[in-house]
Amino acid sequence: MHKFDLIVVGGGPGGYPLAALMARKGWKVAVVDKAGEFGGTCLNWGCIPTKALLASAKGLHFLKNAGSFGLEAGQTSFNWQKIQARKDQIVDQLRQGIVKMLEKSGVTIFNGYARLMPDKKVVLADNSEILQADKIVLAVGSIPAAPPVFPRNREIFWTSDQALQAGEIPGSLLVVGGGVIGLELGQVFGEFGSKVTIVEMMPQILPGLDNATARRLLPVFKKAGLEIFTGKKVESLEQDGNRAKAIIDGSERYFDRVLIAVGRKVNHAFMQDTGLKIELENGFIKIDEKFCSSVPGVYAIGDAIKGPMLAHKATYDAMTLAHQWLGEKIKADYSLVPSCVYTYPEISWVGQSEESLKTAGVEFKIGRSLFSANGKALIACEGDGQIKTLLSPDGKLLGAVIWGPEASNLINESTMMAQFNIDSHAFSRMIHPHPTLSEAFMESVENAFGGGVHG
Repeated sequence: MHKFDLIVVGGGPGGYPLAALMARKGWKVAVVDKAGEFGGTCLNWGCIPTKALLASAKGLHFLKNAGSFGLEAGQTSFNWQKIQARKDQIVDQLRQGIVKMLEKSGVTIFNGYARLMPDKKVVLADNSEILQADKIVLAVGSIPAAPPVFPRNREIFWTSDQALQAGEIPGSLLVVGGGVIGLELGQVFGEFGSKVTIVEMMPQILPGLDNATARRLLPVFKKAGLEIFTGKKVESLEQDGNRAKAIIDGSERYFDRVLIAVGRKVNHAFMQDTGLKIELENGFIKIDEKFCSSVPGVYAIGDAIKGPMLAHKATYDAMTLAHQWLGEKIKADYSLVPSCVYTYPEISWVGQSEESLKTAGVEFKIGRSLFSANGKALIACEGDGQIKTLLSPDGKLLGAVIWGPEASNLINESTMMAQFNIDSHAFSRMIHPHPTLSEAFMESVENAFGGGVHG
């Protein structure tokens, strides 16, 4: 039996930073994960491969619209196999980097699936190793949610895992779910030639996004070629030969492939057939403020616990837990976790929305800035979009939503402004370089109080 101070189950964006940090602090640390899965959901089946495909799709979009820059690109085409190979190379490079970093930090790596046993023991699924530690952290991530009502033929009815490994572009694709996964992958396949139909049962795309922004974005995505239904359900879905037959809004439709993008759920494989009972709450591992589960000495972070299922939230959990162990009196606060959608246009938001502030009866002012008035955006032919900031009467940022160029980077301005409690007066004195997209954020903040030059 191998004994450690800490065993981390899962080498994703929560697990590997925690393991590396504690090993550097002198702890004897082990990480258990399958050799080809270090980096977790984000690196292997989520953030990175999806964004790699989106980058290729956006490149093709640029070539198709090169005339906007006075350029003549000629006939445009693509090689899907090379696009997939590029994606896989990026994933592999980053995965190898994580493993090397863990080894350099002094972390012991065990390759395989872990089962959590009583007495703070971890057994590899093939029973080749038994590990024990003072502390065990479950950074087990999530898997696609594919309810039993959906057909199980994964050659036709994809989860995001199969979509990312698609060997060819389907002629038609039905996407069940208009959230982040559905929109991002829908746009990828649409750009490469699929006729894409997205069906979202909620009244808007991207549930959780500011309502007004979601309404404004709907025609933007439809203009880009996506057929989108909101407030509708896929009434039936079944296999018909080598295609899928669906009834949508009372009409029978046929599709070459279906992407089931209705969300993700916690990966509970670590406790199957182990006899160990960990208290759950709506499928998530229930924890206290110190990330401890109902089993003393067993902790959980990331997608396994309540909160946004985002890679950066998992890393935040890991760092918060590590610093708790190192003596800091802190606890997790998810009020300023940024959300990003990497479509084009990009979309990002953080903090409270206009609806949540109205519901809570909180007084606020709205500042807006259009990218059509921003020189850098127009230079890049990306003048569509808007920044909306929500500020308290004394100028403190309560929330922000951005759609347009580099929204995923620009959201950091609002996150820092809110995190460090910077008021609008102090913020307006910070010099923003020109021409930059960040000037548009400054204008939005100043426009909330009528002080923007271009307001």
